Order: sequence, then structure tokens, then C-alpha cells
Amino acid sequence: MSQNLPSLDLILSFRAVMDTGSLTGAAKLLALSQPTVRRQIEMLEQQIDTPLFTRATNGLTPNDMAHALLPIATTIAAQGAAFKRAASSAAQDTHGTVRVTCSRVIATQVVPFILPALQTRHPDLRIELVASNDTQDLLRRDADIAIRMTHPTQKALIQKALPDVRLGLFASPAHTAAPQTTDDIAHAPFVLDDTSDRIAKGLIAAGLPEPRNTVLRCDDEVAQITALLAGVGTGFCQLGIAQRLGLTQVLPHIETTLPCFVLMHEDQRQIARIRAVFDHMCTHLPAQIAPNSVKQRKVKA
Repeated sequence: MSQNLPSLDLILSFRAVMDTGSLTGAAKLLALSQPTVRRQIEMLEQQIDTPLFTRATNGLTPNDMAHALLPIATTIAAQGAAFKRAASSAAQDTHGTVRVTCSRVIATQVVPFILPALQTRHPDLRIELVASNDTQDLLRRDADIAIRMTHPTQKALIQKALPDVRLGLFASPAHTAAPQTTDDIAHAPFVLDDTSDRIAKGLIAAGLPEPRNTVLRCDDEVAQITALLAGVGTGFCQLGIAQRLGLTQVLPHIETTLPCFVLMHEDQRQIARIRAVFDHMCTHLPAQIAPNSVKQRKVKA
């Protein structure tokens, strides 16, 4: 085996082929020519003295070794990107890029509304927003900052606990079939999650009726919120988001909460631009996730 370590470019090409399923797809992703990517794959196999793909007229097929190496390649790619971000400006300079990860709901319905103030204060900052419900690993440098609705379990992280996120039942003001009493939950049109069925199970666990008139099931919470806005039915939404969107709260005594944390790796506290984004999130997120009040549906006498 060659004593030379594979370069980052070769590993990135390998990961791109694995992610896209073809040399053509990898070339497009990396803005390279297909022959270049092919040569880089061949160079990588030579350097590690191990074949990673079987060749056929219809392209490359990854073997077991390729699948085994993919998680390592993903980690190396993430660390390489973090290295580039960290080196993009001096430690005390707020010029550069900061990568933030959070759920799709927070990424689409919360974070954008606090970015203008950040841009005004730090016009040279650039944000990479990872909108994903999958937990990105800060220790592996998948992101610089994370906003999470679960208690952190990883060590070596700086964490700031924000006010709990309140969730309640909401519907569009135009939706006339929303439940007015707890008994109505059983037959009112509901928007629920699909595979996990967490919403219905949560209502049952709280001693409330099971919704039996499910008009829409979807695991994507952004799609659920859109359905509530469209008047499809009643469902759960964060109070802060519902307030901004003009949804009305149904049966306001039915609420639940989620913890909220802003996290970053302790090694990055001295990097000015990352600290600036971290502090901005900690300062401005509470107003978005913990409103004082929301419009409530009037219950008929």
C-alpha cells in the first residue's frame, strides 16, 4: 500500500460518486469533468491499494468496501469544509461563513425572520442553513451552530438553554369545523403525522379523545403547517409560528412544550463570527419561539 495519504480532492470525488450514483452526477456536483472524476477514483484506489467499484458499460457499482468507507469519507468532507470555514477569515473578524443546522420548521418558519438584524449588524457574514430533521454532529464539524429541540448529549459543546417551545392546537380562522370542546376532538377534521402517530398518541396519553377523522397525514411538519393555513383541519403548531401566520388557537388549555438549545463546539467560542451568530441566535430566538399570547378561537356558549 502507498505510504501517501489520499488527498481531500480524491475523497470528495469518491463521496460525490457514492452520493450521486454516477461519474456524471459527481462531475456535475463538483463542477469537474467526468474524466477528471474517473481519474481521481482510479488514483484513490491505487493509493489505498483497494478496489472500490466494479466497472461495467453502464457505469460504476460500489462494492462492500466502498459502502464501509462512505461514513469516514463523509466525516472527512465535513471536517474539510469546517477547516475551510475556520480559515476563511481571522479569528477576530466577523467576515466569513457560519454553518447553522436546525429542523425544517425552524429553518423555514423561524430563523429567516431573525437574519435581517444579523445582516445589518454584520454585513460581511454569510450563513449556510442546513434545514434537516437529522441531527448534525457538531463534534464532527458537520455544522458550526445547532438549534435543537432535544437535550444535548454530546460533551465539549457550549449550550444555551432558551425558553421552552410551546405547541398547541391551531386551525385557520376560516376553518369552521375546528373542535370547540374536548369531546369534539374525536370527530373534528385533523392534520396528523403519519408513520410515528405521535400526535394522536400524545393526545391519548393526556387523557383526551383520539382523533378519528384524520383528513391528512404527513410527517413533514412544514407541510402540516401549510395544511393548517389552507383550512384542511386542526393540528399542532408552535405558538410563535402560529402567531405570525395568523392561525387561531383551538382549545388553548391543550398545550405541550419542547426544550430548545443553541449549541456550538467549545473550540469555536474564540472565532468571532461564530460567536456573533451564536449570541444573535440566543438573543433573538426567544421572541420567535416564546410569544406572550396568540389569538384564540372563541368558544360558543
